Amino acid sequence: MEQHFCQSCGMPMTAENRDTNADGSCNEDYCAYCYKDGKFTQDFTMSQMIEFCLQFLDQINRQAGWNLTPVQAREQMQKYFPQLKRWKENDGRTLAEKAAALLKKCESVTIASVDANGYPRPVQMSKIKANGFNEVWTATGADSVKVADFKHNGKAGLCYDCYGDSVALRGTVEIITDDAIRKEMWQDWFIHHFPGGPSDPNYVILHFKGTEATFWINGEFNHSTI
Repeated sequence: MEQHFCQSCGMPMTAENRDTNADGSCNEDYCAYCYKDGKFTQDFTMSQMIEFCLQFLDQINRQAGWNLTPVQAREQMQKYFPQLKRWKENDGRTLAEKAAALLKKCESVTIASVDANGYPRPVQMSKIKANGFNEVWTATGADSVKVADFKHNGKAGLCYDCYGDSVALRGTVEIITDDAIRKEMWQDWFIHHFPGGPSDPNYVILHFKGTEATFWINGEFNHSTI
């Protein structure tokens, strides 16, 4: 009997790993890990799927009797995946739309301030809100080094990535102390950092807005002004 493979991740299809279409019928193209109830389980680009699959290389090598290195496996997937049904179909989204989808996946971003001596100071921070692909809100302490930097110089960099795709932005940061916005942005876990709650005087919001972007998404590179 001819072996069928998932048309998203390349996994061999079996009776146990098939899922259903939206109407309840059996789906013949995609495994249950990639497709469930008529929808893909992950909003991946092809390159993201490859990087995701590489996490399971030890298991793949054991099951297939291979001894591929990550470099060899990536090269093979890059040749094989474009032949799969999911990746043959044209992704009609713009680069900005793909970047916005990428940012949605990211729980944290890296934001860089510029210190008084002109050196960048990158720090990873939790994303609390985003708009599109180039606007991000984070929370921090008013007494932090990064706030001191941004008071001196509002220029900033911000980047985020997921499974090999990435976006790097240049723009500016606004320090928000408005009570209504701080209350709107408040999340329960902030209490561990700001015991005074939404009105804690040390609690501020950083609002980053990018004006230039460098994209690396699904093998496509682009640098543009926003």
